[in-house]
Amino acid sequence: MDGAYSEKFSFIGEWYDNQASLVRRFNVFYYPTDDTIEMYDLKNRKTFLRRVKVNGVTLDNFFIGSTLQILGRLIKIVDFACEATKTQLHKDMQITFAMIKPLPNKIAGKILTHFYEHGLKITKMKKSFLTAEDINFIYRNQTSDPSFPFLLDYLTGQQVYGLELVGKDSVSACLKILGDKDPLKAEPGTVRALYGTDPVRNCAHVSSSPEAALEDIEYFFPPPALRSLRLQLTATLSNCTLCILKPHAIREGKLGAVLEAIDEGGFNVTALNMFIVENINAAEFYEVYKGIVPEYKGMVEELSSGPCVAMEIVAKDKNVNTAIEFRKLVGPSDPEIARLLRPHTLRANFGKTKVQNAIHCSDLAEDGLLEVEYFFKILDL
Repeated sequence: MDGAYSEKFSFIGEWYDNQASLVRRFNVFYYPTDDTIEMYDLKNRKTFLRRVKVNGVTLDNFFIGSTLQILGRLIKIVDFACEATKTQLHKDMQITFAMIKPLPNKIAGKILTHFYEHGLKITKMKKSFLTAEDINFIYRNQTSDPSFPFLLDYLTGQQVYGLELVGKDSVSACLKILGDKDPLKAEPGTVRALYGTDPVRNCAHVSSSPEAALEDIEYFFPPPALRSLRLQLTATLSNCTLCILKPHAIREGKLGAVLEAIDEGGFNVTALNMFIVENINAAEFYEVYKGIVPEYKGMVEELSSGPCVAMEIVAKDKNVNTAIEFRKLVGPSDPEIARLLRPHTLRANFGKTKVQNAIHCSDLAEDGLLEVEYFFKILDL
């Protein structure tokens, strides 16, 4: 972000306090000079959290609608708390919605990398089936177009990726990255020119205005009460295993390349969702490593340090055990060892340390289904 920084930015944050069953509101202050956070309780009019550095939280994480993990609490940023912050960050932190149409994961991965390289950050993502009703909503401004019946026919019952993207002037930036709706007219180097075939199979849909983007995001990523009714996750829960792309790898923009590598390695991503895992859930999930693996505490902190992407993985070859084969593709848990012994594995290519090793995957074949259920059934609710 350019321009001179204020000495602090201020936001309104909300935390749902489970024990008291109520929403608590705070002023959340961010100090860019030393990356510290301070929180002030608005109802009780007192400091709730003194200035402290929070692992994984930087100014990039603050935008309207973002969720931050602050000392074990999920704080949702709902508004700017002062005009100065709003003026400075509003354009830099614009959100938009994009939908990747049915495509091989390899191409979907390339499109995600394209967004990242053009300064757009993925802050929500999930794979869903589309119904005719969904398509009518997402394309509500195009239902009278001559191509709409073809679009409806092409997308009904298909799996797509929905994305919330954040960045500078993201609505216009996203339209520009995709290029003309007709791939034959799209500028060279744009997504549609590279991977599209015709105006219906043109890779992706993107919101046309900031207002439409907010409506699309609310529709595609509904609150918990509506999740079982609309745009459900696509988990098959059969001969599957779990793959989690860890928060550090998401921040480093590796998601697209990992999707490509999974596809090329012989596996399908049959379900995908971006989660913010609370510290308590991360500890529960990694419980089996407690007291056994010295990195346990670091693993819990890493998994809860920002958004991660959970995927249900199924081998393309129906005759193999997905969990066992996928584990081979992921490689040894220490990336250094992986680079020496198994240089073509995911951890060798994307991992940094034993804690920041990019990928978690189910250890045992029988754990694959249980771990998929934990993420795609229990945590989603």
